[in-house]
Amino acid sequence: MRAVVADDHPLFREAVRLRLDRQFPGAVVKEASTFDELLAGHRDAAEPVDLILIDLHMPGMASDAFERVIREFPRSAVVLMSGVARPEDVRNAVRAGARGFLPKTMPPEAFAAALSIVLGGGTYVPAELVNVPQAAPEAKEGGPFGVAMSALTPREQQVLAKLATGAQNKEIGRDLGLAEVTVKLHVRQILKKIGARNRSEAASIATRAGLI
Repeated sequence: MRAVVADDHPLFREAVRLRLDRQFPGAVVKEASTFDELLAGHRDAAEPVDLILIDLHMPGMASDAFERVIREFPRSAVVLMSGVARPEDVRNAVRAGARGFLPKTMPPEAFAAALSIVLGGGTYVPAELVNVPQAAPEAKEGGPFGVAMSALTPREQQVLAKLATGAQNKEIGRDLGLAEVTVKLHVRQILKKIGARNRSEAASIATRAGLI
């Protein structure tokens, strides 16, 4: 696994490097301290970068920063990191193509679980930042993902939005006041209705439809 940690705080970069080394023995982890350094130093790497962890407030970050990174690294999972982030900043980054948001205060176990979701093809956003609208934006526009979302009941949309954060059935049940067996039934119906093969694919569809 090859990763880049882009942050202007060297101690934080080192902490993330150690976490990645523990989770992915043998991982090649590079560092960047500014946005320009990230683009200049890694766009022409001989081997593709699997994961880019980038700080929202790193020097050089502009409003179109995530669009630029995703264009430059189309094969990489780009993930936002920050100590503080507004929900709209997280949603905008995800809609631009980022694969989620990792708070800098995450404990190691949660950090590892979130990266597993991201590298498995899913999107991770903490549950407290999830906003479930009454109807998915693309559903109003007739987009392909909106059509899929329109087939879901309001409760199924709530379950799917929680699922997109990486929450497990027990956690979803606790947050929504549902029995775990009921959550399992909802997840089964959701996968069937939106044509997803697994939870990671369902999370990706939910993100692209604007559920978070």
